[in-house]
Amino acid sequence: MSPEANLQTVHKYFDACNTGDLDALMSTLDADVVHYFLPEIHKPIRGGEHLARYWRKFHIVFKPVWRIDHALANGDEVVVEWSCAYLPRGKQDRMMFRGIDWNLLKAGRIAEIRAYYQYDESRDCELTGFPYRQRGYLSKDAQQPVKRGRANTPAPFA
Repeated sequence: MSPEANLQTVHKYFDACNTGDLDALMSTLDADVVHYFLPEIHKPIRGGEHLARYWRKFHIVFKPVWRIDHALANGDEVVVEWSCAYLPRGKQDRMMFRGIDWNLLKAGRIAEIRAYYQYDESRDCELTGFPYRQRGYLSKDAQQPVKRGRANTPAPFA
């Protein structure tokens, strides 16, 4: 698949994470996908159906709003910087965490995700002093995904 097609697959995956739609999630995932997480409390998730069900449950519990803020694609790899505004259990105010996913695709489906982020439900997890709002990043008061438009996503590098 082309880098552009792989980038579209990752965008479709994030769109499906925003809806919790199992079929849409499954359509982006290789049957043997492995999702690795940086925080030790999250063990790797193996298998497309298992990962799709994980994100559906995450969607139901935390009502997240995910957005890809930047993306780069090269061959079968897509790297995205993302933002997620979510509602912790028992809280009324959204929290924010941000990170980077390194995606490896096989035959147009995501076969591996390495997620690099910090997660702490007691505080927002963001770069200290970074001007997120001024640069148009997702804010934690977002109620629905705000698409920057795929045209604004940087072109794949060669």
